[in-house]
Formats: sequence, structure tokens, C-alpha cells
Amino acid sequence: MALYFFYAFLAAGLLNFVCSVLLLLGLAEAGIKVRFFEIRWQVHRHMKTYRQVTTQTCGKVAWPYYGYQASLAAMIGFGLLCLWFYSQ
Repeated sequence: MALYFFYAFLAAGLLNFVCSVLLLLGLAEAGIKVRFFEIRWQVHRHMKTYRQVTTQTCGKVAWPYYGYQASLAAMIGFGLLCLWFYSQ
């Protein structure tokens, strides 16, 4: 069972990475200076700016914003479940 949670953890991690790249690309297209070293380390710093930019341009918040948050929560949850089932 722990193996299935580990695979779900990896899938959530991949989705999180894709959403991170899309967030930073969206900010770069809007003219905001973003270094791509920040893909895994400083994405949280740009979340508020991304939400404001997409709300101004599209009228609503774009899906990578919510995808990033949901996949991060899924990574934490699946990681904890994997460790819990592995310990038993």
C-alpha cells in the first residue's frame, strides 16, 4: 500500500513542478523579472503577484495557481501516508 502512496506522491510532485514552471512563465510574459533558479525555491514569493496579474488580465485566477497549491497539499498528504503505512 505504501508503494501506491509513493507513486501518488511522485505524480503530485511532477504536477507541482509543471505548475511552478507555468507560474514563472506567466510572470515572465507579464514583464516581471523572474530568474528560473527560483523554480523550486522561491515560487511562494511570487504567488501573490501571479494572482494579481492573472486577475487583471483574465478576470479570474488562472489554474496553475490552484494546481500548485493543491499539488503541494497532495505531496504533503501522500508523503505522510506513505511514511505511516511504511512504518507499520
